[in-house]
Amino acid sequence: MGVLTNLVGKRFGMLTVVKRDGKNSSNHVTWECICDCGEVSIATGNNLRVGHTNSCGCLKKTCKTTIDLSGKVYGRLTVQNDGHRTKRTGVRMAHIKEWRCLCVCGGETYVTTGHITTGHTNSCGCWAKENARKLAYKNLAGKKKVAPNGTLPPRKTKEGYVRVHDKNHPRACKNGFVFEHIKIISESLGRDLLSHENVHHLNGDRADNRIENLELWSKSQPCGQRIADKLKHAVFLINEYSGEGLEKSTLDELVLASEIINKRISIITGEL
Repeated sequence: MGVLTNLVGKRFGMLTVVKRDGKNSSNHVTWECICDCGEVSIATGNNLRVGHTNSCGCLKKTCKTTIDLSGKVYGRLTVQNDGHRTKRTGVRMAHIKEWRCLCVCGGETYVTTGHITTGHTNSCGCWAKENARKLAYKNLAGKKKVAPNGTLPPRKTKEGYVRVHDKNHPRACKNGFVFEHIKIISESLGRDLLSHENVHHLNGDRADNRIENLELWSKSQPCGQRIADKLKHAVFLINEYSGEGLEKSTLDELVLASEIINKRISIITGEL
């Protein structure tokens, strides 16, 4: 005997399978189905699959479609009593009733009796869209919990750096993550890092992103080793980082250096 196929939720013509009913006198598995007209019927799985049974009998005008859903609530939908429409199903060109329903989001949709009473349709489509967004964010977060403010937990790279979720940061990637050491030092400076700057971890631990463990470095340097180039670059650095995060001893050294430079320039130009 083969494995029993679960037909619950599947549609065959105008029938939607609700649950397994049991077995008939011939020992064939039977299924309880609800028709689009609202009537409940019992059919064997084989008859459903091969198309011998595709309605409760309403296609042969053997049942009455007197069910009234007006005013009832199903999921997010409330059935309206001010009209309905009929549509051609394609099953022997039958015509079935569709109820006009209003959704809690303000949308409107038309649903057949079978779809609304079995829970197959429980909104105008807004519910599916919301679940799709949640699923997309869940896939982004993996199996980790998303914080109430919508941020994701930190991640650690194979190189040992920590990345945090901050989609508003100018250095954030497409997935909203930014290196924590860059985020912290840029917040300390009150500006974003320049293209020629990077961050050094003083103790060598790339996951230790305390501000006292971070040091701003500059990667830029003059082309070649000519003295004129180095002097020009020294002037550039002084202008670039004038007073930014410098200790008093460093500032005193810069003042002394500027006096030496000015004196040297005066000698070269012959003013002394």
